Amino acid sequence: MKALLTSGGISNQTIEAEMWRLLGGQRTGVKLLFCTTASNYEGGNMSDWLVEDIIRFKDLGFEIDVCDISGITKENFLPRFEWADMFYFEGGNTQWLRKCIKDSGLEAELPRLLETKIWSGASAGSCVLSPTVTNSCQDLFDENLPGYPSDGLGLVDFQFIPHLNNTYFPKVTAKNLETAARNLQKLDGKKLYICDDEGAISIDGDHVKIVSEGEVIEREVA
Repeated sequence: MKALLTSGGISNQTIEAEMWRLLGGQRTGVKLLFCTTASNYEGGNMSDWLVEDIIRFKDLGFEIDVCDISGITKENFLPRFEWADMFYFEGGNTQWLRKCIKDSGLEAELPRLLETKIWSGASAGSCVLSPTVTNSCQDLFDENLPGYPSDGLGLVDFQFIPHLNNTYFPKVTAKNLETAARNLQKLDGKKLYICDDEGAISIDGDHVKIVSEGEVIEREVA
């Protein structure tokens, strides 16, 4: 599997260069499925971020299909995922995105799709790949919604926490992350990556690396 997990999207040239590398260097005619599902839950100024990200991908030369998997059938969205070279899952509410991926039927198709497609995401669109989506780490974003899934997709074996030191998310600080890491160890004992909005984690098969022009904390919690 190839994936690029970002906090704030394709926010700098280092992350952009890694994205092109994962795409094999191709820079023209690349097809992007832009999934808005997580952001639709939040509303408000989330729409500003979404529009800015779409414009950035458009300026980079991508062919873009904007899709919300919560509002249409699998028969409608699956051919669009099959068309794409890369998926971009926008940020928003992680638990809502997780629920929609499961309920829509997309989850069952992902192992096959990701044999040839690349997953990229921002914030929730990255967190959802982890083993869990509701733990003390998600408490940092006040997202523990009753009745929503607590498991992640488990496509990576670490937890991803975005928005380090972002004033919009005042709980995501080094001090609070000490407690989050200890509690996480009790839940699933995995590695923890905490990225600011200039950082990302790249997965290329078994190789995982930090890609950043900002601050990324890598922490073993097992």
